[in-house]
Amino acid sequence: MSPALPDAPRWTALLRGWRDHPGPLHGRLQAQLRAAIERGELAPAERLPAERPLAALLGVSRATVVTAYDELTADGWLIRRVGSGTRVSAGAPRAAPLLTLRTPVGSAAGAAPDLDFTIAVPLLTDPQRERLRRASQHAFGESVYHPHGLPELRALLAELYTKDGLPTRAEQIVVTSGAQQAIALSAATLLRRGDVALLETPTYFGAIDVMRAAGAQLVGVPVEGSGLQPDTFMRLATAHAPRLAFLTPTFQNPTGTVLPARARERLAAFVQDRALPTLEDDTLLDLGFTDEPPPPRISVYAPQAPIINVGSLSKLYWAGLRVGWMRLPPALAAPLAQAKTLADFGGSLMAQHAALQLLADLPGLRRERRAAVTPARDLLAGLLHAELPEWHFEVPRGGQFLWVQLPTPDASRLTHHAAAHGLRLFPGASMGVSPLPDRYLRLPFTLDPARLPEAVTRLKAAWVSFQSRDGQGGLA
Repeated sequence: MSPALPDAPRWTALLRGWRDHPGPLHGRLQAQLRAAIERGELAPAERLPAERPLAALLGVSRATVVTAYDELTADGWLIRRVGSGTRVSAGAPRAAPLLTLRTPVGSAAGAAPDLDFTIAVPLLTDPQRERLRRASQHAFGESVYHPHGLPELRALLAELYTKDGLPTRAEQIVVTSGAQQAIALSAATLLRRGDVALLETPTYFGAIDVMRAAGAQLVGVPVEGSGLQPDTFMRLATAHAPRLAFLTPTFQNPTGTVLPARARERLAAFVQDRALPTLEDDTLLDLGFTDEPPPPRISVYAPQAPIINVGSLSKLYWAGLRVGWMRLPPALAAPLAQAKTLADFGGSLMAQHAALQLLADLPGLRRERRAAVTPARDLLAGLLHAELPEWHFEVPRGGQFLWVQLPTPDASRLTHHAAAHGLRLFPGASMGVSPLPDRYLRLPFTLDPARLPEAVTRLKAAWVSFQSRDGQGGLA
């Protein structure tokens, strides 16, 4: 068995989609590495992995990696020396440094379509498309900017928060381009380079990316069977004095856990006492599978605490709508509202008019989403139990993911085997703020149910290939 590659999740993210390039395998790998150097994701003098561990990660022969490295060296992109390994050449074209984003991206242009388990977005049906067309028909009556959002939409969102036990005025609502913009604006406004951000681990990769981009030092609070432990959160917050925290208490991404009410109450009291700005991600809150409501938001227990609630229609209805929002606490309202104004002068009025009409029947949206997702969840869970019984997971009470534990310490390596079978996977270790065991996959059940059997067939084939290839990837 080849030695494991250090920081395999990072190299998995950096080389994601490398097979999409045309030509022989060594040429595809060469193109991906060259592009990473050009973009600034690999810095001058940075060391590349040794050939055998990289070949094992990608599921290719050592000769493929050696040939790619040799050709990049001949072209001046790399330097190879005995004893010091393979490094990016100081003379290689330089670009402004870029992060290696954990956030998955789509296939390269012209690439054959894969079955994609990396992005979780709801399918849009023909009746839903027609509803969107009807809902946006009133969007053409004005041509003004609403930097903080359509007034009627802000008023409706404030009313919905108030009904849920969190008294809210319309002035506290800022409409954003999806929840991601809300998270990014909060991080950019509240963090400075070197500040500490406290996040669950594992957690949503988009939050990891934006806080790393802000220059923050990330500290992870482990997520266990019922979510994070308040005592651990408080201990780490006391030790590291974070300037921002990020929590997903309801149907946590990716584990699906739901934080109990008592834990929420204790966190709310601590956040209020320490005046710790905290993002409470509610984007999955509406995706429950039973009639039993989740516990109240953390902010309900401390309405004046510096807690920013973030919501979105992307998971509940359609990601293409790009309508999200922030419910701002008084202490943070001014800087965050100004940041939104400076970012774009306001979002699409057509999308906001559509959101206004859709949210007028929020209970109906929830029922419709549950009816669509529950059968897909059960189908995927049943297929995995039947075809891959050695894989373990809990069926969640809500959300849109299965958090699957594999009997191998090399899940990142498996994702590259799966790519050769036309299946895109995302290693769970890439969702870690601090290093996680490389034993998990996040599998969304938002893929077209008609394609789930084929997806699991490919997944099983990739697993069999992974286990048998040179004796690698066997049971740990």
